[in-house]
Amino acid sequence: MPCPKADVISLSGPGRRTLTTDRLRLTVGTVDAVLQKLRDIVWRYAPGDPKALKGLEERIAAAGRRRDLITYSDLVRGVTFDLPSLRKPRVIDVAYWQELDRWIVADFLGYISLRSYERSGFFSSALVVNKLDAPGDGFYSLLREVGLIPNARSAKALDIWAEHVAKAHAWYARN
Repeated sequence: MPCPKADVISLSGPGRRTLTTDRLRLTVGTVDAVLQKLRDIVWRYAPGDPKALKGLEERIAAAGRRRDLITYSDLVRGVTFDLPSLRKPRVIDVAYWQELDRWIVADFLGYISLRSYERSGFFSSALVVNKLDAPGDGFYSLLREVGLIPNARSAKALDIWAEHVAKAHAWYARN
């Protein structure tokens, strides 16, 4: 059967295309702009170590089920990162963080947030905080990178963090 001639093709939102004919109206997938930006990020470390990824996700999930937060140090304490890009496995000394440690943890937390956002629409990394119970610069950098805030000092930044903490707590309490 030949394809009917299209009368109208319109873009009615980010990632949404609507095709209208005399007999047919077809909407082809909506793409969440935040999700697309998360998928476009090149994750350098996290995909290379499924064991560490699983361990970090389990620790975040446990905090979420308790409706709690977890510090960066508690998150990575005792975790061995066996990354293909490093010469040898690395255990982060939480008393003496190095720049590479911060890069590795930021990459894992961003990737973990991609996975939780794909699954349930929230950044699970919102549950990971510094010793003052505040999100770190990496969380705000991720929000900025995906277009949710213009900068870390945005009045909206803290509200978005609180929203994702609430969503994470609710989701982990049910799952």
